[in-house]
Amino acid sequence: MKNHIIFPKRTNVQLAVPSGPRAISILIWERGAGETQALGSSACAAACAGVRLGLVKSPVRVKAPGGTLDITVDPQYNITMKRPVTEVARGEISQAFIDGLR
Repeated sequence: MKNHIIFPKRTNVQLAVPSGPRAISILIWERGAGETQALGSSACAAACAGVRLGLVKSPVRVKAPGGTLDITVDPQYNITMKRPVTEVARGEISQAFIDGLR
């Protein structure tokens, strides 16, 4: 799919499956990184979508290959994300790379 003709610039894909009344399991593919172990914004989006569609109730435990996040979705769809974080990588971005983004 990362090279499919309908996505000439590639795409991000998230698969989310309810796994209980307050739980969702997710898998994430990012066009620039490939399979991603965990992503807070994806967990929040999955929780909000699940609550909105009536598939789960808040608070939602979102399980990804890299860990689990607890997402609270209030009636106005404001979200709160909780769980410990772990640094998995550290790096530096060159000025040439930044200039190339413009």
